[in-house]
Amino acid sequence: MASGNDTLAQLLARDHVLLGLDVANRESLFVHLGRFCEQRFGLPAATVIAGLEARESLGSTALGQGVAVPHGRIKGLRRAITLYVRPTTPIPFDAPDGNPVGDVVVLLVPESANSTHLHLLADVAQRFCDHHFREQLHACVDAQAVLQLFVGYNPPDAERVGCRHAAVNSFDKGR
Repeated sequence: MASGNDTLAQLLARDHVLLGLDVANRESLFVHLGRFCEQRFGLPAATVIAGLEARESLGSTALGQGVAVPHGRIKGLRRAITLYVRPTTPIPFDAPDGNPVGDVVVLLVPESANSTHLHLLADVAQRFCDHHFREQLHACVDAQAVLQLFVGYNPPDAERVGCRHAAVNSFDKGR
């Protein structure tokens, strides 16, 4: 199982970066993610979809500014999984600012991985509150460039800490 100190960069792999995904909405995204996880990790697609939908039913995991972090606790999962998805066109996600989502970070964690789950949510919030990081991410044209950006990320100074905590609180309902 991943430790509570794992970062997105440590868990993200080249084949976990899905650029130009042709999905029309949140539901079709979840179906695609379920199929991907079944093929890649051997997780039942229905379990992944149900885990993401269960969390989403508590409130949208969209943060605003085109970013969403669908996440869920998945029964039988032994290690956290992180995916980065960029749909071909931004999709509706019930974001607080009403904007569609073009950056999706998917977090799947084992049922008992409380500290891992919270640590990864904080990592997402810190990165995506950083406008410069988002701009660089949008300039990435392939999976390798996305990975290099995640690995090479240096957090901004403490002035962003408030943003990180606010973002984590906004989408951590029910974890």
